[in-house]
Amino acid sequence: MTILDEVVNVLARSHERVGKNEYGSSIKPGFTVCTGPDGKARVSHTTPQPDLLNPDRVSDDELAAQRHQMVDAYAATLEAAGWRVERRGPRSRYPYLLAGHQ
Repeated sequence: MTILDEVVNVLARSHERVGKNEYGSSIKPGFTVCTGPDGKARVSHTTPQPDLLNPDRVSDDELAAQRHQMVDAYAATLEAAGWRVERRGPRSRYPYLLAGHQ
């Protein structure tokens, strides 16, 4: 089992994985795990693209706040399971985590 599989298994117990359509576009918000530097897993929160023609769409600021909230939740889940977590992009609109073994 790879580190990516391990991280997905831990997160999937408490959180939803991003949903994608047959073309690879996000259709449901959730966590994304991919290869990070130094053998770590990179964890982020992905949301579908908003409908720009919808006047009631979620603002970019609201989406950024949601990403921060979810990345913090993913960090708490991983830390509780004994993973070492590095938070990246704390002031970015697209924060992420690097997760590795203790």
